[in-house]
Amino acid sequence: MQLSISKLTTILVILLIAVTVITTAAGIFVVRSDYQLLEDRHTTEARDAVNNAALAIHNQVEFYQGIVQLISSKPEVANLLDFGDTTEMTDWSSELRQLLPGTLGTALASPTGEVHGDVMRQRVGPACVVDIKNLSKGTAIEYPPLHTDVAGMEHFNIITQVTSPDGEKTGAVFVSFHLDVLKEVLLNLSADGDHFELFDGRGHLHLSTSAVNPVTSIPAYKVRVPETSWQLVLYRAQPKSSNVIARLVSVDAAILVLVSLAVVYMIRRTMSAFSSDLSRVHSALQSVLDGSYRPGSQPTSIKETGALLPQIEQLALRLQETNHELRQQSLSDPLTNVFNRRYFDLMLAHLHEQSRRQPASVLVIIDLNDFKLVNDRKGHQFGDLVLQHTAKFLCDRVRTTDLVARLGGDEFAVILNSMAPEMLDHWLSVTARGYDAYVRQPPELRDAECQISIGVSLIDAAVYESPQDALHAADQAMYGAKQQSTEKSSRYKVANELSPAPLTGTSGTR
Repeated sequence: MQLSISKLTTILVILLIAVTVITTAAGIFVVRSDYQLLEDRHTTEARDAVNNAALAIHNQVEFYQGIVQLISSKPEVANLLDFGDTTEMTDWSSELRQLLPGTLGTALASPTGEVHGDVMRQRVGPACVVDIKNLSKGTAIEYPPLHTDVAGMEHFNIITQVTSPDGEKTGAVFVSFHLDVLKEVLLNLSADGDHFELFDGRGHLHLSTSAVNPVTSIPAYKVRVPETSWQLVLYRAQPKSSNVIARLVSVDAAILVLVSLAVVYMIRRTMSAFSSDLSRVHSALQSVLDGSYRPGSQPTSIKETGALLPQIEQLALRLQETNHELRQQSLSDPLTNVFNRRYFDLMLAHLHEQSRRQPASVLVIIDLNDFKLVNDRKGHQFGDLVLQHTAKFLCDRVRTTDLVARLGGDEFAVILNSMAPEMLDHWLSVTARGYDAYVRQPPELRDAECQISIGVSLIDAAVYESPQDALHAADQAMYGAKQQSTEKSSRYKVANELSPAPLTGTSGTR
């Protein structure tokens, strides 16, 4: 049976009323609690909180800056700016807006800052156009720019320059993100009663975590967000002293001992129940630090904490997930400079969900045959060159709307978006034929004896219940291609769900 703190409180209040009167009279002469010490401690904690929040905002902006910079550095973007027409650039911007979470507007701009395509369709406001032109001219601006002139469209901008392989400036990539992504970061770091406000370098308010303005008597703690002109302000009320009551009780300890004997049983029982619930909270927090948190289903001992503990557990789980995301900032594979497994998994899940409303994309899994043998015979440095040239081979054979990723070891993945069915077999055949000759073109890889096996499936929620099912189907098709022939040539196989009669082929024949 659950205990009720309210019932226990009523009993304790009745028993302690008489003691309170005597204690209050005696406590008039007791030195008041050291409130200044509590105030200093509160100030230190508040300054730490606002500094941590500013660092979290900086990390979030730097995370988006890194993603946009990575996209801008791809040769396909420079080629699109040099040789693409307005329609192609607008379509590319629309696809980028769908891929990046929290995005409001995206666009490509010329070296002089002129936006390619319809600015309204690409959600590029007049203030954003001015930002792009000023950066293109080299004019100093507050960066990242904040804009809240249109209700419901509050955002900040990330603008990165695009250069051609020979170092010539070809234009810029513009992406704006909702301020809600920063507001969510601040809310996750807020304690009860906290109120954050974000100002630009000119002192204009752009973001507030509460719809109610803070009371002017509440202390404000200000700090500049690192590497920006923004200023973050935390409003946190000073706590009331809790030491006075403890000192008053200690003065009349003899009287309290007599009353305590009457309620010691209830106190012990209550403390035991509290200890049990607090132990669950401690275990949940400890498992978060260990990375092994699992929510429990056992009911609490105290009635009032029955409503609080699930919220604490939920916050602990969100903290675990946030820490996991912050530890994995990088999106690219350092050896091959293509996307890594983490980004691939995110895009696979996104495209699987997107297939419920749009045409399904094609998933291609590529594995190097006998790569371990090459590593053993030629050494790891030779093997790394094979992986790097394989990644370049795949990047040269996809469009800017497609994706190439290294899943680990000698396994790669390609996601083909909007690929016509009649073109898929041709793409697979050309890729299989082209690899055997391509990998031996560099003089240092002339002795390479690697071929590739390719497996294909659809990223289609109507066919596969989960993204992992689509990945498993492509893996099975790839292993089928490996086992199908003993020829020293690259080969491929398409999963049954993608073609009524499974397509297979090698670098020499279909």
